[in-house]
Amino acid sequence: MAQLGWIIRWRVEILVASGVVPVVSELAEQPVWLPVYLLPLIAAAGCPPARRAVGDQFRGLVVRHRFQGLCQRTSMRTPQEWLPLVMGTIPHRDGRLELYVWCRSGMSLELFEDYLPEIKVACFAGEAAVRPHARWGHVVIIEFRR
Repeated sequence: MAQLGWIIRWRVEILVASGVVPVVSELAEQPVWLPVYLLPLIAAAGCPPARRAVGDQFRGLVVRHRFQGLCQRTSMRTPQEWLPLVMGTIPHRDGRLELYVWCRSGMSLELFEDYLPEIKVACFAGEAAVRPHARWGHVVIIEFRR
């Protein structure tokens, strides 16, 4: 069961790695085509919207991992030692980042409010707020501002 939790927590990295391996093996077989593969990467690096999009996704990934690490080190879990399930992150253009957390049985909005100072520090946020999802009561949204 612990392996399933590890796979769920590292799902993004596993998917990226599974896509990188075929590309790298193709590059190794076709060194002549190397500039063709690198040209879009170099062009994207020079494009501010592309850099911003990659940076926002990377920030969401870091916040998710930092939050999960905090949950492992604190008592932010169920009585059966189950961690909350991070459903995903949504970056916004104004610098906000929303972390969607699925509360398991035994967790509540108040649990996350009690740990708000620790969450703020662990996730490198200037401000953090917790609010319930408008539609689903078991989903909590943690909003971070830079």
